[in-house]
Amino acid sequence: MKLKKPSISRLAIILVVLIVAGTINNLGRWKYDEKVIIHDIYAFYAYLPATFIHHDLTLSFIEGTSYNNQFILWPKITDEGKKVFTSSMGMASLYFPFFLTAHIYATTGAYPADGYSLPYRLALILSSFTFLVIGLVYLRRLLLNFFPEWVVAIVLLIIPLATNMLWYTVVESAMSHVYNFALISVFLYHTNKWHEQITLKRSVYIGLLSGLITLIRPTNIIVLIIFALWKTGNWNDIKKRLILFLQKWHLLLIMIISFVLVWTPQMLYWKLQTGHYFYYSYPDDQGFFFANPQIWNTLFSWRKGWLLYTPIMIFALTGIVVLRKSYPKLFIPILTFTIINIYVISSWWDWWYGGGFGLRAYIDMYGVMAIPLAAMLTWISERKRVTKYILIFIFALTTAKSIHHHFQYHYGSIHWVSMTKEAYIDSFWRISPSKNFQHLLKNPDYNLARKGIYKYEGEN
Repeated sequence: MKLKKPSISRLAIILVVLIVAGTINNLGRWKYDEKVIIHDIYAFYAYLPATFIHHDLTLSFIEGTSYNNQFILWPKITDEGKKVFTSSMGMASLYFPFFLTAHIYATTGAYPADGYSLPYRLALILSSFTFLVIGLVYLRRLLLNFFPEWVVAIVLLIIPLATNMLWYTVVESAMSHVYNFALISVFLYHTNKWHEQITLKRSVYIGLLSGLITLIRPTNIIVLIIFALWKTGNWNDIKKRLILFLQKWHLLLIMIISFVLVWTPQMLYWKLQTGHYFYYSYPDDQGFFFANPQIWNTLFSWRKGWLLYTPIMIFALTGIVVLRKSYPKLFIPILTFTIINIYVISSWWDWWYGGGFGLRAYIDMYGVMAIPLAAMLTWISERKRVTKYILIFIFALTTAKSIHHHFQYHYGSIHWVSMTKEAYIDSFWRISPSKNFQHLLKNPDYNLARKGIYKYEGEN
């Protein structure tokens, strides 16, 4: 019996797995307390130790303990003085199987069963790695419906290795972005399948997935735009889609019920702590300025511009134009989603999204951006020889610069929040920062940003 040769797109996933696993192993960040459960992860993760170790969702146990400093939970205090988790429980639900495995092992006495010792940290890193693989597998299945396999293979290499998603897989592993990438990739796959063959099972999948995606990051509810507009190429198609939804109203109801089912534990928790089924758990001075979106800044600014620090995604954005002629049924849903997503991301008060590598909020949409990126690569392959070679050279150069930014950020020649034009130019060819680098940085004024005013600290 002859074994089938693995396809080139499968080999691409295997290569990514080996590179990412090797990098994670070499970094060994799970060995250190301050390397894994950090920043926003404190808030995402807090549900698990509070529920399964302290058995106290009211968070009263943090008074007078190390949880006030070493392990920050960042609760919001209600008008009645009750403590509420800042984030929703979406990420905690994804961490849970890995947390449970670590907790069972820790309770044998090998490590402290406190939710933060080495087994728990390793489990969180493995969870990120697992969801990366899930996302790539489903993204491959989706893309093969539309693009040549060699194109799919390149995209599967570019997305995890040449964008800032790599950083949030191997370094800040338990941040939400890789998980959202995976869930949205799975959502896209089932969206395509639903529109090919409408079934009850796939309707449940769509509802559960969209509920979980939204529970992690509520603004990601806009992925439903893609479901609604998938494979609509003109107004006539959109009208037919509306008619279809009216005919299949019972399946849409099933989706809504599945969506609400995912959200039910969160709503019950909020009701218990605040008296309301829906509650804004972020600080009251943190919100959106929809009348003042910082679109240019999120895309091109020296501080955090997405396309400046992950320039390979320029090919993905320009690929949307290619979709119009080459894949017209994908053009309207991808374009509509992208415009709205950029607008929403740019409207958040802290448009640079705190410290981090590049504009990390865009990572969630990389499953969507893989489609126009694949379209662009296919289009390039069909150009005449000279044009094709020039575009391939630019693509390779842009990929190399995207990867180079990773090394710069790791060694400190790209700052996590205070980059300027002068600092970027000073570091352009460097890996490590120059002696003058720190003097070229400018910190954003967070107090003014909460009012929708964007200046540097000390700027008049």
